[in-house]
Amino acid sequence: MANFHNEALQTLYSSVTERASAQPIIPLHSPGSAAQKTVDGKTYTYWRVYLASGKHRETSLGRTGEPATDAALEAKMLESADTRSLAADAQILRKAGFAAADNSAALTIATLFNAGIFSHGGVLVGSHAFGALLNGLGVRLPANYRTEDIDIGSTGSITVAIPEDRSFLEILCDIGIPFLEVPELDSRKPSTSFKARGQPLKVDLLVPGTEAYETKALPQLRAHATGLPYFGYLVSNPARGFILGKEHVVPVMLPDPARFALHKLVVSTLRDPSRALKAEKDQRQAATLIDALTERFPDWLTAAANELEKAARTRVRAAATQTLTLVPNLSERARDFLADLSAET
Repeated sequence: MANFHNEALQTLYSSVTERASAQPIIPLHSPGSAAQKTVDGKTYTYWRVYLASGKHRETSLGRTGEPATDAALEAKMLESADTRSLAADAQILRKAGFAAADNSAALTIATLFNAGIFSHGGVLVGSHAFGALLNGLGVRLPANYRTEDIDIGSTGSITVAIPEDRSFLEILCDIGIPFLEVPELDSRKPSTSFKARGQPLKVDLLVPGTEAYETKALPQLRAHATGLPYFGYLVSNPARGFILGKEHVVPVMLPDPARFALHKLVVSTLRDPSRALKAEKDQRQAATLIDALTERFPDWLTAAANELEKAARTRVRAAATQTLTLVPNLSERARDFLADLSAET
């Protein structure tokens, strides 16, 4: 059965996400601190922050003691205090078992937020979305999710237009970590994935497609995406959600949780037999969400099931049967829902 966080923690989560929603831009560095340097007998005040790469960056605020310098320092201190307060509360949530992304992933997602990706058609999918959906439902996992991939989907068009002299790849590099295009097996095809140099972190672009997994252009991003079957069902009707990081809380767009669960069942049947463990992971994630939703929002599941296209229903039926065997400790409501799916004709 689903294990929910207590009311106090869910209230804190609501407070954290409300404050995070007010962020117009997310700083891609530590909260920062003041430092001073003396040059030719004169003392100057600097503001020092640390980047995701581990390097620090200093900005001169002016000569120490000058009114303009003091005003600039006060503004930086207030901004830093707000950031630290949000980070401290996010840390409480992480320690209490809320799902969280590692620092590099959170900063990469923050970079995409700053570029307007999520406000112009981009939807976060994959395991990061799974963790964020659980947080929104108040579900506590026994262990944090683990993933090296950031999956960004859309219905086929992200309307944000990046500057002509920049590409999606260059936007990713804004956090100070160099990203590289991942070559496709077919060298004639453009890349749809980007990998951080020296790290397992990877970003994939995804759009609706067919079982041919064709490559499609995203001209507004000067990039390409992989077309996936049944993906349009997943990314339709997204809603606001949040990614918890080490020092950041990032607003994103997420799939509907019920659609996410049923889409995971579909995806599990599309896996090659050599990726059976991935298929089991899909079904376990689906079961976790179904367990929570049957307790709190059963109507969401009913609506999502009714909206499945005909070709997907056969796959959901097979996966539901497998999930009942794979995850035996579900609530009675969740098992009944899966049993109904497996019995559909």
